[in-house]
Amino acid sequence: MKKIMIAGPVGSGKTTFAKQLSTKMTLPYYELDNLIWDRQPAGDRPYPVEESSRQLQEILAQDTWIIEGTTTKNWIKPAIVSADIIFVLLPPYRIRLYRIIHRFIKQKMNQEAAHYKPTIHLLKMMFIWNHHFEKKNLFELQKLAESSHKKLTLLTSNNAYASYKNEQHID
Repeated sequence: MKKIMIAGPVGSGKTTFAKQLSTKMTLPYYELDNLIWDRQPAGDRPYPVEESSRQLQEILAQDTWIIEGTTTKNWIKPAIVSADIIFVLLPPYRIRLYRIIHRFIKQKMNQEAAHYKPTIHLLKMMFIWNHHFEKKNLFELQKLAESSHKKLTLLTSNNAYASYKNEQHID
């Protein structure tokens, strides 16, 4: 595996899993949010779809990569097609809620860095996005990956990396 996608709802452990795989496999990893949002001191602004797609093509041109994040917009389809495997992380809903709240508190107390400004509005949106993943986004992702559906691997454990290691028999 040299080209890996990791998708899942907010709080599912995508970034943690990507960092762990990146370290273990010495592959560069990229956060989809940074292709979607133009990070500005005054606040994030969405990139035009053409810019997101251009940045994605730069990543896909590399021999190896890990892309983590979730979007079900059509511009992501080339990554789905190019990926050797697509991990979909789906730990229990209550675990994800806990992680969202825990992360928000740590960010507000300046104990954890964030690419965005942690606000109550954004916290509310994270709850909504988390809830919608299983109701909408998962099905949209499956549809985008329909020709690549055999690449989809669902990990439902609280610890995606430990689950992956056990399945692959890795130390």
